Amino acid sequence: DAISIESACSHGLVYHYFEKKEDIFNGLFELQREDYNETIFPRNAALEAGGLGGLKLICDHYEKFYGADKIRLYFLKTNASRDYMTYTSVKTLNGESPFKTLVTLLKQAIEAGEILECDVEAKARLFLDLVTGTLTRLISAKEKEREIKSGALYEFIRK
Repeated sequence: DAISIESACSHGLVYHYFEKKEDIFNGLFELQREDYNETIFPRNAALEAGGLGGLKLICDHYEKFYGADKIRLYFLKTNASRDYMTYTSVKTLNGESPFKTLVTLLKQAIEAGEILECDVEAKARLFLDLVTGTLTRLISAKEKEREIKSGALYEFIRK
């Protein structure tokens, strides 16, 4: 309802073109992909680096945007939470799974002895919750409050 009101078209017309909210997001994301391409989760680069190096690359990816404008922060947040951002699992959002990538990298880091043994799925979810929570705070914060200490995410993932 809110989408049809904001877009000044009927509810039925929205559902004529889009079956679910996820379809609207995917359509909008594809339209804006070129302008916001740098916000896309760096899955391939992280997997290429592997283990702790890949995890550091992901942490750096998020931290470099913490002073960014609100639109980029929204894109970052949506990409980080694509695996569990909706109540339905009928349609998934386009793109690769940050959660699955984090699980893979954490397993590699444990096997290489770079971090201690842990519940990798729980740690990956906590990491994404930390990122999305931080991004939510930054979206609603005043310009001068949009800061986070560099390396904070990386320290979290290493411990």
